Amino acid sequence: MGISVVTAVYNGEEYLKESIESILKQTYSHFEYIIVNDGSNDKTREILDNIADSRVKAIHLERNGGAANALNIGINEARGKWIALQDADDVSIEHRLQTQLYFIKSDPRLVVVGSLVQCIPGNDKINQKFLQWEESFFNNKKNFRKEQFNSTPLCNGTGFFLKSAFEKIGGYDPIFKIAYDYDLWTRMFEMGGISRVPEVLYKYRVRKNSLAHRDKIDTRNEVLLSTFKNISELRFNHLNRKPKLLLLGTEKNYEFYRSHLEGKNHFITMSFPDPRSNDIEEAYSLYKSNEIDGIVVNSKKRRLLRQLRRRGLSFGKNLFTIQIP
Repeated sequence: MGISVVTAVYNGEEYLKESIESILKQTYSHFEYIIVNDGSNDKTREILDNIADSRVKAIHLERNGGAANALNIGINEARGKWIALQDADDVSIEHRLQTQLYFIKSDPRLVVVGSLVQCIPGNDKINQKFLQWEESFFNNKKNFRKEQFNSTPLCNGTGFFLKSAFEKIGGYDPIFKIAYDYDLWTRMFEMGGISRVPEVLYKYRVRKNSLAHRDKIDTRNEVLLSTFKNISELRFNHLNRKPKLLLLGTEKNYEFYRSHLEGKNHFITMSFPDPRSNDIEEAYSLYKSNEIDGIVVNSKKRRLLRQLRRRGLSFGKNLFTIQIP
């Protein structure tokens, strides 16, 4: 089996048929399609049980456990070498699978590919400028690896990846209810390259009532928690202790960190709120004397980044940028 397409759905009756149809009509037809019904209480089960296509396998969970858990179950059942994701309210362009398979096989360094997206509205009214902003957020990214700990490289539904790489990093982390995709791609960089087909292959539906748009504070907190967790586990796991990191930002940044995330992350932190030039020297001195293991900088503080890089610190190794409100 070459490709396994996997969808997790919870109460998705409104757009589910259209989403499934976009996969079943793919020009590349040698795939299985696993759809995990995550404890829905609408007509989702009925829709899935009425599908006659032999390529489709529906898994019905009795209780809602979250998308990350449902996707892990579906991918664990998959027989394909490659996994293609499909969100239950989105639409794949008919040659998506064929194009992504060709693209990822053309470069053995790649373990994940996505694509450009077209943002489409649901039945609720969405401002056209907001749709354009969402498209820009996903489509205008360029240096994925540089932003490993700072941003998500792909729209989750466009993901097409090597199943063995997914298994090696432990799959989705179910502690995340919203930022599970952000967390996954951050860890997938450790397995190989992540790239994107420079073509719109996916229509991403933007809805006001989605978790990411409805719970913006929770979304932001999960993204930052994932960032802090992965900096610690992926870059400092060899220490066999919590790394000591210095946070350079503003007093507001540090107050946000203390209010929302302190005690939930995996490292010990210090802080220089609103750092000045002499603070940069002190920060560098602390690093050189091994009193800290690395420095985390608000991504807006570009001057600080330039100064620290001139002193020999490296992005993704001992210098990290994060988006703190």
